[in-house]
This record gives sequence, structure tokens and C-alpha cells, in this order.
Amino acid sequence: MDLEALQFRSRIIHQIREFFFNRGYLEVDTPALSEHLIPENCLEVFQTEYIEPWSQNKKTLYLVPSPEVHIKPLIAKHKVSMFQLSKCYRNVESIGRIHNPEFTMLEYYTMDADYMDSATITEELVDYLLPTSTNREADVFKFLRPPFIRLSMDDAFETYAGFRLSKCSSALDLAKQALRLGIMEQPNNPFKTWAWDDLYELIFVQCVEPNLPKEKPVFLFNYPAKVPCLAKDVPEKNGEILWKQRWELYAEGIELSNCYSEETDAEKVRTYFESERAIKDKMALVPHKVDSEYWKHFINFPKCSGNAMGVDRLIALLSGYKTIEPILP
Repeated sequence: MDLEALQFRSRIIHQIREFFFNRGYLEVDTPALSEHLIPENCLEVFQTEYIEPWSQNKKTLYLVPSPEVHIKPLIAKHKVSMFQLSKCYRNVESIGRIHNPEFTMLEYYTMDADYMDSATITEELVDYLLPTSTNREADVFKFLRPPFIRLSMDDAFETYAGFRLSKCSSALDLAKQALRLGIMEQPNNPFKTWAWDDLYELIFVQCVEPNLPKEKPVFLFNYPAKVPCLAKDVPEKNGEILWKQRWELYAEGIELSNCYSEETDAEKVRTYFESERAIKDKMALVPHKVDSEYWKHFINFPKCSGNAMGVDRLIALLSGYKTIEPILP
């Protein structure tokens, strides 16, 4: 990493802090190690040990994949908007153009806000980090200027995969679509061979994600409720829950952010932890401890929205690079 890139990285990180300080957010600095983690079956973690010097007893610890596990108890206690810039660690990650097992994350939580409020704040953050332009027509960063595109997951599937996700409630429905799209071989029994969320992920990765607009950043919002996460439900008129109040931000085809209207129902959090923990214990390459009492932080948890942004990817984008490698310190 050359000096110019180091200076640019330093300036962007300073400006990120400045943006949130100016809006009254509290910066927190939580630990990189934890005795327990939030169970997330989409990722693997690093395990290490602390050895007591006087007894040589060993305690298992984990490098955090995000600071969420430490920040949410602080939110529960203090109920103020806060942010953190931190190193995060994810195991079984490829090393390459946009991936690294150690990376810098910006995570921020806004009180009395939902995921669409966070979308506006994120637009304003990106705009704040861009150089001022007196000639917007000739602005080389014009493609990053707000407003960003807002596209629902249901509309994205219709546009890029040729069907509405909301019309495919069973695994068999999705298997038929995958066969039509030519991205899955004919199994003997598609319903028993594939799970709904696996088929959704297959079609999304193969057909939807690569074709998202690139002329402007895209908020892809309202993710399917069949894919569990700690986001609030989007209520349907007929009472059926199809979607989660979640979006991901894509810029030039690269995922930058993952945002929720945070779940505040303690019982739903408890159920999520139990379900995900059971899968994690069975399937994870590196199983980890889960705090069985963590859900209690969500008793009287405040309405808020949290967003996790990949800072290395953001800096690469602002630098004009297609890869994070030149801007990693």
C-alpha cells in the first residue's frame, strides 16, 4: 500500500467519524474477542484460547465477525445512537478482489429509526465522503451521488429471473423456476432435494445479483422472511408475513452494506437464537458458544435501525479501484 493510498484511507476514516460526530452519535470501542457470539449460519468464525498465567487454565474465545454482539447490550442499556469502526474476522473466506478474512467494518445504529431512515442516512454518508463538485454534469463521482435506486426483492426477481418471489411459497415452486432458468439439473424429486432458502440463494446469486443496475448504487430491500435474521417483519395486509425489513446496498455490483429495522421483540430474538444455534451446532465448521440469556437484552429494547458497512470496499470504490487489495493497510 503506497503513501497516497494510506493518506486517502486515513482521510475517509476521519470523515466517517466526523459525519457521525456531527449528528450526535456516540462512538464505541468494543472488544474484538468474545466468549460467545450471535449464531449466524451464513458465516464461520475464528476460535482462539486465553491461557491464565497462574493456573494454565484455558478459556475458549472467538474473534468477532461483527461488533453487534457487544453493541446491542450497550443500546439496551443506554438507548442512544452509536457507531463503531472496527476490525472484524470471518473464517472460511476467500482472499481476493473483494474478500479478506480480516476487514474493517463500520456499524451504526440510529435510535427511533427504521431501515428506510437508514437508507437516507447512508446516502448522506456516501455523499459526505465524495469531493465537492461545482460541475455535476462532468462529475466523475456522479454515479455515487444520491438519490440511489430503491428496488424491492420481489421486483428484482421479476425483472432479472422472470418471476415474482412472492408467488413461490414452496421449494417445488422455486425448483421449477431454477430448472426453467437452466441453473439446476433435473433431480428425481426437487421438493425433497432442495430447501427453499437454498434455491432462493441459487437463483439470487446466479440470476439477480449479477444483473442489478450499476449506473447507480442500489438499495435492494424487503428480503424474504423465509431467510431468518434479526430484522422486523414487514406486515402484510392479509396477515401473512413474506418479507423482512432489511436491505443490502450494492454499488457497481459489489455488496457494501446490510441493514435491518432491528427486531425488538425479546421472544422472537430468543426463538431465533435457539433455532440458529441448533443449526450452527450441527453444521458449522467452527461451532461457537451462544449466550442463552442474550435475548433478555431485548426486553424494552428501543426502536432502532442498524447498518453494517464494509469500509475496505467503500474506500476502494471511492478510490476508483475494482478490488480492495490496493487499499488494505
